[in-house]
Amino acid sequence: MSAQGLPAHILALFTPRPPPQHLPEQVAKRPIRITGLADFVDFFEADPPPPREKWESPLERKARRHREKLEKHKEELSKQVASYDPHKDENAVGDPFKTLFVARISYDTTEKKLKREFEVFGSIK
Repeated sequence: MSAQGLPAHILALFTPRPPPQHLPEQVAKRPIRITGLADFVDFFEADPPPPREKWESPLERKARRHREKLEKHKEELSKQVASYDPHKDENAVGDPFKTLFVARISYDTTEKKLKREFEVFGSIK
């Protein structure tokens, strides 16, 4: 490829680089002498280590709080079960086996409409 007809700023891209600078030879470094640990074993402590401080991780803390909550809830339930007497409850009226709970009813539904729907199955108290 000839260099004819190329502008000077493009010809400058193809000029050879200067030769590398001569550097003196690198001196080999003295290797580091690594010895074993046996020389220093006499300096180690012979006493047993101090007792470890008990540390609770976030997961352990969460599990502990959950257990405590469950135990407290079980205690409260056992107290309520022990003190519950269905025969002395004023709100419990009639036979519990004849009680029907109806849910998800429209707010527009009246008691009269409900009675009319359920009277098909029997008398309502």
